[in-house]
Amino acid sequence: MKCKLASLMEREKINQTQLAVATGLSPTTVSKLARNHFDRIDNHTVMVLCQYFGLSRIDDLIELVIEDEGIANA
Repeated sequence: MKCKLASLMEREKINQTQLAVATGLSPTTVSKLARNHFDRIDNHTVMVLCQYFGLSRIDDLIELVIEDEGIANA
């Protein structure tokens, strides 16, 4: 998965600290998402960020990037 948070923040001219304060998300969470250093993202975080940036689609925040890592189809 790839989070588009950095480009959303750039578009809105807001930094990580400002976003954390405005949304109530932890600075660590914002930083990890902005740098794409995360393994999972919870529903609350998605909802808060989508609401803050006025997004109506999850794919405006998160892009699914399929990488062949040897995962077999069930």
